[in-house]
Amino acid sequence: MAVVSSRLYWLFQSFLAFLPYLLGGLVAGALVLTLGALFARFLLVDWLRPVEEGCLLMFKGWANPTLDRGMAAITWLAQGEVTLPLLLLVGGLLVYRDQAIAALVLAIGLGGSWLLNGIFKSFFKRERPDLWVSSKRPMDYSFPSGHSMSAISFYGLLAASFTAFFSVPLGLTATVAMAITLGVGVSRMYLGVHWPTDVLSGWVAGGIWLGACLQGLVNIGGI
Repeated sequence: MAVVSSRLYWLFQSFLAFLPYLLGGLVAGALVLTLGALFARFLLVDWLRPVEEGCLLMFKGWANPTLDRGMAAITWLAQGEVTLPLLLLVGGLLVYRDQAIAALVLAIGLGGSWLLNGIFKSFFKRERPDLWVSSKRPMDYSFPSGHSMSAISFYGLLAASFTAFFSVPLGLTATVAMAITLGVGVSRMYLGVHWPTDVLSGWVAGGIWLGACLQGLVNIGGI
């Protein structure tokens, strides 16, 4: 029991040590997204909206049943139904290999991306695209894309973990992570549930959050 208590205390101390990186990621992401949103809304609004609508309508023109199924499968990769089991599986393997801090950062990375996305959506309150009838359109706000944000941050951390702790070549893990990230972002536009700038902003915010998590993992976990 004493060993378990000591282990939990050590993990709690590690979490406290990670808090500056969490707050730094939040502040940096919020600042970049706010500046980008203000720039787009007040300086590019007349030019940007037709371009975004044209982009989504282009994707709609490509629609067919096979591509619909493929895009739905790709977008599913950033859903909690996929990322949570992956977190439990990889996190368990990391703990088994005595890399509990890496497992903790992986969990913080996924949970933090959800938290930050919820905060950003509540702040910006951008309506989702409504260019065609869709039963798959979520009811929450649009900016930034939570799927895009989760994809780049979670799969980026997975890539780093597999390379650092399981000796999988970085070229392979990074390529897979980038392919999933790009695929998820494109799928959100293809399905008509996000504007292109939502996806781009999700990648930017998720990239900032990924950088904060990686920096924390390097300094705390010693990779």
